[in-house]
Amino acid sequence: MTADTPPSPSGLIMLQQLVEARSHGSSIGETMGMIAVAVEAGRIEIEARPDARHLNPLGMVHGGFAATCLDGAAALALFSTLEATTPYATVDLNVKYLRPLKAGAVFSVRGWLVERTRSLAICDAEIRDGDGKLYARATATLMVTS
Repeated sequence: MTADTPPSPSGLIMLQQLVEARSHGSSIGETMGMIAVAVEAGRIEIEARPDARHLNPLGMVHGGFAATCLDGAAALALFSTLEATTPYATVDLNVKYLRPLKAGAVFSVRGWLVERTRSLAICDAEIRDGDGKLYARATATLMVTS
């Protein structure tokens, strides 16, 4: 970087802009019906709305919907602490399902950074309904490559 090169925006600033715009932010966000609604450094809240696109052959919301939402919230919690250009990736995701999600319902998906070293981060995430009932939770390990 030279004196003439503007600094890279932070992940937090980018996420704050998504919250302000009520934007899906990415194609996966649009596919999954997720919108970031609140963010601060190390924490994010996403609104998720499963619909007919997310049903398994039995007509229930597929568990992969919950896993994708949890992985996304965990990863974005980490992203909120990085420069926007810093690469990161999920190493593992451990999901615990407590209740089936219902299509058409609105869920709050929250993610937060638990701990970070130079190259690894541990983040937790959970899915709750409007009454605060827990539906699923996860712990993710993410690799940061800079």
